[in-house]
Amino acid sequence: MEHTIPAGPRGAASVTGPTACPSDPEAWIERVRALAPSVARWRDTAERERRLPPPLVEALRDAGMFALSSPALADGPALDHETAVRVIEELSRLDGSVGWNAMVATWAAITSSYLPEAGLREVYRGGPGTVIAGGGAPSGTAIPVPGGFRLTGRWGVASGCHQAAWMMGGASVTLHGKPRLGPDGSPELRIFVVPATACEILDTWHTMGLRGTGSHDWQLRDVFVPDSLSYPMTFGEAREPGVLSFATFPWYVCGRAAGVALGIARDAIETFTAVARTKIPMGSQTPLATRSTVQDRLGRAEALVRSGRALLYETVRALPPSPRCSVAISEDLKAAMRLACTHAVQSAIEAVDLMFHAAGMAGVYTASRLERCFRDVHVVSQHIIVAASNLEAAGKHLLGPGLEAGHGR
Repeated sequence: MEHTIPAGPRGAASVTGPTACPSDPEAWIERVRALAPSVARWRDTAERERRLPPPLVEALRDAGMFALSSPALADGPALDHETAVRVIEELSRLDGSVGWNAMVATWAAITSSYLPEAGLREVYRGGPGTVIAGGGAPSGTAIPVPGGFRLTGRWGVASGCHQAAWMMGGASVTLHGKPRLGPDGSPELRIFVVPATACEILDTWHTMGLRGTGSHDWQLRDVFVPDSLSYPMTFGEAREPGVLSFATFPWYVCGRAAGVALGIARDAIETFTAVARTKIPMGSQTPLATRSTVQDRLGRAEALVRSGRALLYETVRALPPSPRCSVAISEDLKAAMRLACTHAVQSAIEAVDLMFHAAGMAGVYTASRLERCFRDVHVVSQHIIVAASNLEAAGKHLLGPGLEAGHGR
């Protein structure tokens, strides 16, 4: 049975832009910290419901957290990349799922800039706080028809899908049952943006950590998508002037994912410090904090987070200051970003593990923030953009060209 995209996206009328967005980085950090009571109130509900509750979504939207990287055409705040990473890190200190949702919203906002202008205006007609969920994996099939395509498919891990007005997914273009080839002879792939009301969310996000992100699968069947809401998945220039080349996109998003892990690790350290000062271990008459092994673990955790953070921000500053800058990124800088982002995540994991084990039984209960930090930070590391395998790629680059499998054995 055929379906057509409805006239308006889910929740479009309630989509508003941030009020009085500051330009000063410290003002943005203070804006995040002002959200602490709202996050604290709703974080357990998000964990149970496996999505951010609507009141928390609106608080985040009103504070501009979903508009950090919205396109210039949508009158977004045009934050520089370093400030965006800092904001995401600070949000993740309040709660990993909140930071992850804000981070993914920036990814989708950046890639939406590749849409033709008419499509971009349609998507952001509700303001810069419009949320787009989904990703670019080409899991669908698109059949060309007059004026657009008919799209069918199922896509996974769409973080923030419940608060999204639009969904984004990749698809291969097929004609007469066969892949349509592009100018270079390879199968044609495209990105499609469709109203969330045209999509079915599937209840698949039953996970170890980051439960509040609402990262469910979604699908649609035979939905018409106009040309204005689609663009080719190529590595050429962006549609909107001043937007980065698609080929450089990963080097911005990996830093933001690393910021999530660092924020979670900072939460773990702060939580453990409070526990250690008050917990009297069984058989002892003094607080946990008086033990030398505990002091050693806290010192190592602090060093890990600070050093991982220092390398991350040093490398982030070497990038052009905004994803809107169409500046080529050298292979050396790409390798440096792989190294810095992955190292930051691995350091954050090690720091959280130190705090979790140092807390003993106090860290294993679901009421403990340490328990959630432990689960959340390990899930962050599973994303391919900051997975441990990136260290190998960075090391290969550092060893220089001409490497072959088995060479030097």
